[in-house]
Amino acid sequence: MPPVPGPASGPGRPLPLPLPLFDHHIHSDLRNADDYELMAVSGVLTALAPCSSSHESRTTGQAFATRFDRLLDVETGRAAAYGVDLYVGLAVHAADMTDRESALAGVDELEKRLDHPRVKAIGEVSLRRLTREETEVLEAQLRLAARTATPVMVETPPPPEAFTAMLPVLARAVERSGVDPALVAVMDLDEHKLDLVRASGPLAECGGYGLAVSPRQDALFAVREKITHREVTEILDRWGPDRLMLNTGFHFGSADPLGLAKTVHRLRLGGVPEPTVRALAHGNAARFFDIPG
Repeated sequence: MPPVPGPASGPGRPLPLPLPLFDHHIHSDLRNADDYELMAVSGVLTALAPCSSSHESRTTGQAFATRFDRLLDVETGRAAAYGVDLYVGLAVHAADMTDRESALAGVDELEKRLDHPRVKAIGEVSLRRLTREETEVLEAQLRLAARTATPVMVETPPPPEAFTAMLPVLARAVERSGVDPALVAVMDLDEHKLDLVRASGPLAECGGYGLAVSPRQDALFAVREKITHREVTEILDRWGPDRLMLNTGFHFGSADPLGLAKTVHRLRLGGVPEPTVRALAHGNAARFFDIPG
């Protein structure tokens, strides 16, 4: 009987057991709950849903509170029904602001809920029009993060010109608020944006850099384009895995809840070392957000 051939080397070789995945940036409250089943069977058993813009103007603090409670009560329950342990981030997003007073009242409502065991971040905070009022609300949330040692998720806008305009304003807000940059994670990055963030004063010392990943899609309604495993590999070659955190960032448009699992699978097939893949897909983000287990 001929000898059984050993495992192949290089791409295509048998892989170890599946990795546990932590998708720390999903907008599942704006999507069908069946996404949770797809995530669970792909190995994503822990996730974090930040409070992003829902494109609804909020005119009172109670309007923000209603959104917060829906995330905390309804969304965590929807996820649990499919076996996904969901944590949340809460924030007053600039795109939902109507005026300074109601937005600051929303920040007060946020503070009341920071002790909830499901709240792991203030986020997503962002800037849109770069007005004085937006910046004031952003800084109020950064000061709250500084007082409570709560991680912050910063959403960055897709257009390159909007991103570059936001970056110096964000860096000054971080400095003025007194928040430790190690508590701040900047999301929605690609290689070019990562280079700019790492050159932006206090943001160079951020505690996390979020990379939204997925194989390329030819979708009619893709709100954001994700980066591929090849682009992740290029970033790794330049920067190494320190503080890099992979997520799907999937949103209310055309997006793939399996994007993280597919990307991780391709990184492993491409020969990225297992400890590096584990750090990217789970460890770095779990440490940053202080996720149990």
